[in-house]
Amino acid sequence: MDKKFAGMSGVHTINNACLTIWGLSIGGTDVTRVIGETVAMGMNNDCTAATAGSIVGAVVGKRGVPKHWYRHFNNTVHSYLIGRRRFTIPGPTSRFAKQAKGVFGD
Repeated sequence: MDKKFAGMSGVHTINNACLTIWGLSIGGTDVTRVIGETVAMGMNNDCTAATAGSIVGAVVGKRGVPKHWYRHFNNTVHSYLIGRRRFTIPGPTSRFAKQAKGVFGD
């Protein structure tokens, strides 16, 4: 990838499409492995892994997706943020809404 597409932006469609296909090729129908391998490849890994994960999810259906990927998480976000290891969904969403209102108005 780095050699073939040298100088191309890390968020370019072409190289990220390649990484999506690679992740699917490595992980097969193992949803967790597809997502993990694709994230590990870097570049625009959040979008690339989401794309690969959605494709394998469509292939295997809900029965083929491990429950930890879709079960309820009781309105709690677990993070790696120092001093903010846990918070509830309304916290960040209300802060985001406040920022959006400041930028875009009412």
